[in-house]
Amino acid sequence: MEPVVGIGPVSRTTVDAALAVARRTRTPLMLIPSRRQVDAAEFGGGYLGWTTEEFAAYVRARDPHGLTTLCRDHGGPWMHTAEARLADPDEALDSCLRSFTADLDAGFGLLHIDTSEGRPGTGPVSARTAAARLVELYARCHAEATARGREVAYEIGFEPQDVSTNDPDEFKAALRLVLEGVEAAGAPLPRYVVAQTGTKVAELRNVGRFHDPQARSETLRQVSTLAAICHQEGVRLKAHNCDYLTTEETASLLRAGVDAFNVAPEYGVTETRALLRVLEEMELGAAKEDFLRLAHDSGKWRKWMLEATDATDVERAVIAGHYVFGTPEGLRIRDEAARALARRGRPPLETVLREAVSERVEAALHAVAAVPKAAGAVKAPEETGAAGARR
Repeated sequence: MEPVVGIGPVSRTTVDAALAVARRTRTPLMLIPSRRQVDAAEFGGGYLGWTTEEFAAYVRARDPHGLTTLCRDHGGPWMHTAEARLADPDEALDSCLRSFTADLDAGFGLLHIDTSEGRPGTGPVSARTAAARLVELYARCHAEATARGREVAYEIGFEPQDVSTNDPDEFKAALRLVLEGVEAAGAPLPRYVVAQTGTKVAELRNVGRFHDPQARSETLRQVSTLAAICHQEGVRLKAHNCDYLTTEETASLLRAGVDAFNVAPEYGVTETRALLRVLEEMELGAAKEDFLRLAHDSGKWRKWMLEATDATDVERAVIAGHYVFGTPEGLRIRDEAARALARRGRPPLETVLREAVSERVEAALHAVAAVPKAAGAVKAPEETGAAGARR
C-alpha cells in the first residue's frame, strides 16, 4: 500500500504522533520535513533541532516496520534561511543540491524539487525560469542518486500555492515541457506533480477556493481535469495545504482524482492549543502568558497572515507556537507544565500533546479510508520501473 498522507513534522511531537499512528493502524505515511524544519549540518539544521542525519536516525529507530517514507518537502534554492545571502542562482542551486545529497545519504525516499522561489525579497520567479531550474536540479539529483546506487522518487511543482486552481491548458503545457526535460536527462518520471487544487492555508483556516461551498463543485471539476492530465502523463497529482479540511472535504478531493495530500501547520496549531489548555487547567497563568508572548514576539506568524487580517495577538501567537517549542524558554514552560501534571497524577505532558496531534493525523486517514483505492489511478513507480519510495 502506497502512502497517501504527507505529515509535516512541525514539531517533535508531530513526528512522534505520526509514528505512533502508523504503528497503531499499520498504515504507511510520509514524513515531509521542509528545509526550515530539518536540514543538513552545514546549514545549521532546522528549527526542530535535528540535522537531516539525526532526523532520519530518530525515525528509523522508532519505525521497525518501515511504515514511514522520509520525504524532502520544498527542497530547492533559497528554501533555507542560510541561503538568504546568495545572490547568484547558480550558487543557490549548488547549495540546495548539497542539501538533497544529505537527504540521499540519510535514506530519504522522495525528494520534492521546488524551484518556484527567488532570492528573499524578490518573490516567486517566472514559470519559465522555475521550469528550467527544476529540470537542471532534477537531473543533478538523479546523477547524485545514481552515483550512490540509490533509487529515489521525485515530486515536482512549478509555483507557490495559491487560492485557486491551475488553468488546465497552461498546466498541461508546463507539465509536458518539464517532463520532456526530465526524460531527455535520462531520469525517471516524477511520482507526484503538485498543482493548484484550491487549497491554501492562511492564519488558522483554509482560505482556498475549494473551501468555499459556493465554489466547491466547480473547483472539484477543475481538480478532476488536472488529475486526468497528470494520469495521462503517467504521474500522480498531489495536493498541498490540505489543513483544516473536514474528513468529507478531503475525501472529495481524493474522489476527484487527487492521489496524495500534505497537512502541516494544522498540527502545530493543534499542539499549541493543547499546551495552552494544559497551562490553563494547571492554573499556570503566568506560564501561559509567557508562552503567548514568546510565540507572538517571534514574529513567525507573519508569513501566514491575510492582507486584510483581523487576527488578535493571541491568534497570532497560536499560529507561531510550534516555532518556539524548542527554544530555551519554550522548553522551560513545557517543563513547568509537565511537572504540574505529574504532581496531580495526570498523564505526562508529551502523551497529552501527542494524543491531540494523533487525533488529527487519524482524521486524515479516515478521509483516505472513505475513498477505496484513492491512490490507484496510476501504477506505483516500482511497478513501472521508476524509483522506489521506501527508505
